[in-house]
Amino acid sequence: MPPVAAWLGLSLTHVEEHPMTRTIDGFRSYALSGLLAVAMLGCALPARSQSPLDPLLDRIVQRNAIGDAVALSKWDSGKPVLDQTREAAVLQSVREQAPAHGLDADDAARFFAAQIEANKAVQYALLNHWRERGRAPDTARPDLASLRTRLDQLQGQLLDALAEVAPARAAPQCATSTARAAAHYAAQWQLDALHRAALVRSLGDFCH
Repeated sequence: MPPVAAWLGLSLTHVEEHPMTRTIDGFRSYALSGLLAVAMLGCALPARSQSPLDPLLDRIVQRNAIGDAVALSKWDSGKPVLDQTREAAVLQSVREQAPAHGLDADDAARFFAAQIEANKAVQYALLNHWRERGRAPDTARPDLASLRTRLDQLQGQLLDALAEVAPARAAPQCATSTARAAAHYAAQWQLDALHRAALVRSLGDFCH
């Protein structure tokens, strides 16, 4: 499969070889290359056969991919992963925006709490691995403010995508169909074990 960066016509100086298969310190680096570029620029992923959940999965995976860059920023700054003030602000914003997207405020907040936990899990895992190695990857670092701006943009897109899959969330076979859709998506985009686990965590409270 061609790298997402090539589809977008991007020149990413920190990407070496094939960005969807190369590993950085034992972790596949797709998020620091193609999918992170997609997430940061707000571009649509290339067209392919889709399940009804794919638009939502696109946004979830893009949000989790940003966790890689946030981890690098926090490696450099020494700031902790846990930021309760930021988390509370995000969840309050979600509650306020949810009705405009046709969503229940509490339900939307639960969904976003799962997204926050998934993103933090990516950060914790990467930071722990880099500490074991004694170094982080020598890759370009977007500043934390720009990362948070993109996360804020993804928030509205995720709320829209969540509203669109309301029937799937209430379906009797929601858990099974969601697990299968996520597994197919992860295989299609060659997500590594860490980001597959993050996707599973993101969908942990998806079904009603």
